[in-house]
Amino acid sequence: KDNSKIQGCICNEMMIHELGLTPPDDDESPIKKGCMTFIAFIICGIVPLFVYMFVDVSSTSGDTNFYISIAMTAVALFILGVLKSLASYISWYRSGFSVMILGCIAAGAAYGISALAEWAVQSNSSNNDNPLCMNNTISSN
Repeated sequence: KDNSKIQGCICNEMMIHELGLTPPDDDESPIKKGCMTFIAFIICGIVPLFVYMFVDVSSTSGDTNFYISIAMTAVALFILGVLKSLASYISWYRSGFSVMILGCIAAGAAYGISALAEWAVQSNSSNNDNPLCMNNTISSN
């Protein structure tokens, strides 16, 4: 018996029934898949910037633009999840919400880290005993 064929069948069954994924096609090119991923990344990555590109920023509140940008990003992530469901056996709404929730968690984490970094830089720059400044380490005796 050829164990590799049996293991391949078992893996395909696990992908389909346990993970809800479709087995990879032998005909599809990795370059094609990479290009599609790149295009999706560009399209979804530019969505949060639409509000700043097409709305007169001086006529609206900065907070309003930010909240509109968040909502547009959440919708784009949901649509991306729905499109992802076309390549799997997971329902469209489950895939849409899954991608949207994970994307929002990642975006929130990135925003929190950048806010923390900004706070750290500002608190260090306002302090004269900045440990990053070389002049503070030289004694003036």
